[in-house]
Amino acid sequence: MVALPPFTPPAATHGQGAAPRTVRFRHPAYPSSAPDLLVLLAADGDGALDFDIAIIACCIVANVGWDDGYLAQKALGANDVFQQVDRPNDGLLRGHEYFFCVKGHDPFSFKYPVIPSFHHWRFPHGIFDEDGAPRGNLPPPWRNLQLPEFVLPRPTVKGPAAAMERDITCRVSGYMDAVEKAHLVPEGERLWFLSNRMDRYCRRPLEVSAINDDKNILILRKDLHHLFDARRFTFVPKRFGTCTSESAELVTHVLLPSGSPELVGLYHNRSTQPIRGISVECLFARFAWSLFTDEHMPFFLSDLEYVVCLWDKTRGETETRTLRGLDVRSSAQVFESTRSQSRSVSPKKRSLSTQGDGRVDGGDGYWSDDGDSTSDEHERDGLNEPPRGRPRKRSWERLGRDDGQVPSLSSSFQSSLPGGPSRQVSRPLTPREGETAASQASADDTIGNQRPPKRIHIEEEPGVENWSDRPSSTGPLPG
Repeated sequence: MVALPPFTPPAATHGQGAAPRTVRFRHPAYPSSAPDLLVLLAADGDGALDFDIAIIACCIVANVGWDDGYLAQKALGANDVFQQVDRPNDGLLRGHEYFFCVKGHDPFSFKYPVIPSFHHWRFPHGIFDEDGAPRGNLPPPWRNLQLPEFVLPRPTVKGPAAAMERDITCRVSGYMDAVEKAHLVPEGERLWFLSNRMDRYCRRPLEVSAINDDKNILILRKDLHHLFDARRFTFVPKRFGTCTSESAELVTHVLLPSGSPELVGLYHNRSTQPIRGISVECLFARFAWSLFTDEHMPFFLSDLEYVVCLWDKTRGETETRTLRGLDVRSSAQVFESTRSQSRSVSPKKRSLSTQGDGRVDGGDGYWSDDGDSTSDEHERDGLNEPPRGRPRKRSWERLGRDDGQVPSLSSSFQSSLPGGPSRQVSRPLTPREGETAASQASADDTIGNQRPPKRIHIEEEPGVENWSDRPSSTGPLPG
């Protein structure tokens, strides 16, 4: 028997070498000093970017129809002339900078409204098929993506259990160990999910928690789930040939590697394990959710005045307003995050779930989308159950203090007998002191046949002594 050789580190076999290149997309009606509208990674082919990914991403943030926007570049030697860029034969963009323009408008003067966050983006619903199934108004090649359906062998199984029974292994790596459920529309965006009526794309739309439907869940290995929720990669359909009408293949697409030399080599354009039974509409919503970050969309980081497209949840309609950059960022959140925190979050490094507005502050923290990791304390709050185990309360909380003030260190070790002076309990009383104190309490506090409650010593924490008023069950106090 011999020992197996060590694994080859991924960076040695899949390292990308030079730093990845990015492609910048600009709003033509704003000054050249304005931040970019979008920044996307160029890792396709020989350092290029998929044309479909670029144009669809721009249409999402600009809130225009899939056929109403186009990419352009400035003509050589003429800064006031734009030349439209059509889809190349191989479907790849190789330029460094493009302008996203809206058809029928002067690109230099028309400040088309831009959506500031995922919460303000409305899902583009379509019509119903002949069989009554709802279909989203998706762009190509999303509308050409054909995913096989999945018939549950046990109809009573639903939600995450059904997704696990369907996928069994990680849908990227194929591993069976250390897998968990990963939501497409994140569980923390439950209110956005409800507001956009995404339940129509679920298997059981009438469920109270339709966001946990198996059509909105994939099974991923824990490390890939981490990267998925940190918006390092997503799933997109791509057309790898020259024909625009051909069916698309679902692959992983690295959005930004953020300094990792392994992501692109390992996962970019990687074909998935067979994926079936999920909602293409939820998958498209996940792609949109991944775009609204400060890394991809630095447009509102300056103090310029912007024309923005905002969703007014009170009136249930979209409005266009002109706001300064700081005001845009403060109004980015519409829905409160419904995701519970399974562990404490440092204020210096917040997790993505603390944002609640679909934007990222650039940190590497993330929240787990595994509903099983909900803290016991949060579950008790929802079920109104009494706390289990030793209560985490200090001694003064049990001494009847209602003013909410924390006593001093010395007073937290003191207890006063009724009618008597405060005495230290850090040492046992001498026999004479105990007899004097008991006699004084008996003489001063006896009313009729009632006796004051007996004070019982309780030690709740090692080294800390407390006294609590409790009824005596042993008869009258000794006189």
